[in-house]
Amino acid sequence: MRWDEINLEMKLWTIPKTKNGDSHTIPIVPQALEILENRYANKTSEWVFPSNSASGHLQDPKKAWQRLLARAEISDLRLHDLRRSLGSWQASTGASLVIIGKTLSHRNVNTTAIYARLNTDPVRDAMNKATQAIWEAGNLDTIQNNTSGLEEKSFNN
Repeated sequence: MRWDEINLEMKLWTIPKTKNGDSHTIPIVPQALEILENRYANKTSEWVFPSNSASGHLQDPKKAWQRLLARAEISDLRLHDLRRSLGSWQASTGASLVIIGKTLSHRNVNTTAIYARLNTDPVRDAMNKATQAIWEAGNLDTIQNNTSGLEEKSFNN
C-alpha cells in the first residue's frame, strides 16, 4: 500500500493490481481512516507500512501476525480469514451478493455465493413477508382456522 494509492479526503484506496489482475477502488471505513490519518501525519516513506526489508515495505507479515495472535491468545487465524469474515458479516447484515463481490473484487457472483449460505435470515424474512402477504390477500388469519376441510376442496377449478 503506497500513499499515492490512498485518497484520505475521498476516503478511497485504489489497489493498482489485484490478484485477478484488475485495479480495485474500495472505500476506507472510519476505523481504518483514523489509523491511516495517524500514520500519514508521521509518514517517512512512500509506503504506508514501511520496513527495513529489501523492498522497503511489509510484504508478508508472518512474524508480526504470529506476535499479534499470541498477544490476543488466538491459535488459528489466517489473514485471509479476515477478508472472509468481512464478506460473511456483510451477508449477515443484509448486503447483496453484488455489493459483497464488489468489496472483495470478485469478477463472478458465483465466487461470492458462498457468503449467502452463511445467513438464511434475509431469505427467511423475505419468505415470511411474502407468505404473510399471500395469507392477508386470501383473508386468512391462522393455519388452524383455515385448514379444516381443505382436503375436500377442489383445486382444479
